[in-house]
Amino acid sequence: MRIAVFGGLAPIASEFVAQAMEAGHTVTWFLDASDRLPDPALETDYNEVLRIERGAWDANIDAYARVVNGSDAVFVALAPGPSAPLESFVAQQKMVQHAMARTSVRRIVVVTMHGAGDSARRLDWGAWARLNANQVVYALAGRLRAPCWSLAAQYSAQEQALRDAPLDWTVLRPVAITEGPRTCTYLASAKDVFGGHISVSDVADCALKALVDNMDLNTAFSIAYSSRVA
Repeated sequence: MRIAVFGGLAPIASEFVAQAMEAGHTVTWFLDASDRLPDPALETDYNEVLRIERGAWDANIDAYARVVNGSDAVFVALAPGPSAPLESFVAQQKMVQHAMARTSVRRIVVVTMHGAGDSARRLDWGAWARLNANQVVYALAGRLRAPCWSLAAQYSAQEQALRDAPLDWTVLRPVAITEGPRTCTYLASAKDVFGGHISVSDVADCALKALVDNMDLNTAFSIAYSSRVA
């Protein structure tokens, strides 16, 4: 399978690229011009399975289309960082979708977080406050009209942009992300999930399987090792 990957050098995107290459898939990876690979040999010694395209997150549609062109599917795992500010998530998602429309690619898997979209109702007040801490501070300060994005709110808006597009999508919402090995022992559930955790390696494993096995389309799944399912 030929997979276009968006997410820069963030942990989930990086781990996904490594697992996809290990499994024999061909990857086109969109990186910022300032991103430095941990192993420079990746850019020169793996030309048969890895192509790297560089550009800023606010690049034009042609740059995004170069990444997606020729792919069978797209993987998106955005995370805030110097080259991808939090407020850019929706714009990046829409650019990816425009590129998919231009190149006639329909399959996409997107990683957001547990607490985004309709999974927010499955959080207790403490968890909700942690995920929306900056919005809580703004509210307490009486500055509700000031522009403010929490991570959960940005991921929710990103999911909505995806739902509005005529694509074959799957959303994965990891619960608490931790360090740890690839175990393949996680639960992926579209039902109400409360609590739990999962490693970066297993998030990437689930995403790759979602693409290869054509996991349920137009569905959002929370993923964790141990959790309570309503």
